[in-house]
Amino acid sequence: MQGFCRKIRCRRQAGFTMAELMIVIVIIAILSAIAVPSIINWLPNYRLKSAARDLFSNMQKARMQAVKENGDIVMMFDAGTNPGFYYFDTDNNNAYTAGENRIDFSAYGSGVDYGNGNAALNWDGDNCTQAGSITFNSRGTSNTGTVYIQNKNHDICYAITGRSSGSIKLRKYNGELPFSASNWK
Repeated sequence: MQGFCRKIRCRRQAGFTMAELMIVIVIIAILSAIAVPSIINWLPNYRLKSAARDLFSNMQKARMQAVKENGDIVMMFDAGTNPGFYYFDTDNNNAYTAGENRIDFSAYGSGVDYGNGNAALNWDGDNCTQAGSITFNSRGTSNTGTVYIQNKNHDICYAITGRSSGSIKLRKYNGELPFSASNWK
C-alpha cells in the first residue's frame, strides 16, 4: 500500500500549479503590451522601405529588359488614383492596358503612396516633383526622372531616381528639418 501512495504523490508533484500558470500568462501579457506599440510604429516604415526597394528593383528590371529586347521600355507612374500604381507600358499608349505588369501601392498597406513626406525639396535643392514616366532605351540609358513615395505617417520619404546615364538611385529622406543635402541618405 505504501508503494501505491508514493506513486500518487509523485504524479501530483509533476506539472504546473494554477498559480504558476497564471504568473507565466501575466508575464507574457506584459511583454506583449510592451512589444506591440513598437511593432505598430515600425510596420509602416518597413512597408514603405519594401515598396521603395521593389520600385528600385523594377526600374532595374525595365532597364535590363530594354537592352535585352533592343527597344524602349516605359515605366508609367499614375498618381491619379489613391493609392497610386505604376506599370510597364509595353504598347506605348500612355495608358494602362490589361495584361501589362501593374504594381499597386495598396498591396503594401500602411498608406504607401506617391508623395514627398516632410521633404519639400530634393537633395539638389529643387522642389520635389513627380516623374510621369521614365523610358529606358536599348542602350540602357533613360530620361531623368524621380519618383517620391511616402507612407501614412508622412515622416519618411524615399526618392527613386532614373538618370540619363541609365543609373538608378534610391535615397531616403530622414525627416530632419531644416532641409539639407545631408538629410538624404
